[in-house]
Amino acid sequence: MILQDAPTTIKRLLCESWCSELDVAEDGDSLRLSMPFVEPDGDYVTVWLRQTLGGWRLEDAGTTLMRVSYDSDVAALMRGPRKVMLDRMLSEYGARLGDDGQVIAEAPEVDLGPALLRYGQAVLRANEVRSWSKARVTSTFFEDLRLNLVDIVGVDRVLQNYKVPDVPAADDYLVDFAISGAPEPLFVFGVPSKDRARLTTIVLQHIEQYVERFNSIVVFQNASEIGNADLRRLMNAANDMIDSVDAKDALAKKIKHRLAA
Repeated sequence: MILQDAPTTIKRLLCESWCSELDVAEDGDSLRLSMPFVEPDGDYVTVWLRQTLGGWRLEDAGTTLMRVSYDSDVAALMRGPRKVMLDRMLSEYGARLGDDGQVIAEAPEVDLGPALLRYGQAVLRANEVRSWSKARVTSTFFEDLRLNLVDIVGVDRVLQNYKVPDVPAADDYLVDFAISGAPEPLFVFGVPSKDRARLTTIVLQHIEQYVERFNSIVVFQNASEIGNADLRRLMNAANDMIDSVDAKDALAKKIKHRLAA
């Protein structure tokens, strides 16, 4: 049985508990606030508040990118599809990456509480970019895909990490594999994870702006592990899909069809 006034009691207990975890201190011309959100390294999320006209500016003093730099190439994150993904991720929580490398947001005085909660979420989500370049259990996936392509068309026709001609910033929008000899450019992308599905969608959309006609085949490690929204976006961007790298016969059929078109 729910106790009388339980909602009020729980609200009071939670407010007391959360507030007891907050640590606010002056830090130069700003306030430093430690929030009850825990970073991957065990530290609390720290926010610096600077008063503005009618509100506050929230900053992280560059600590988020500093953490990312421990095991990722921050320069690569600042351009191309990874930058697009990071910008989208932060904007979901009302934040953005400033020119000085800080995660920043603004909030009017009356909305500071909710803005801080959203900002804490943004910083934690930004830490996910560390996984985009880490070695994974799926590290053999691309080698398996390459070997399948070599078996299907021959080693001389498989071009890995292909830079598409006449595409701006092509170094940042590489095609996993291009198959030479097709009537129209034929690109094959490997998608072992949800993050890779998002990156591939961005790459395809970028190439489409500058290449009038090309064909694309997406090969999943396991299509069932990709979220519905990410899968729909990728389906709209790609021509063909193979649900598993083990479906070599299906891949061969689609490639030979494109080569003969």
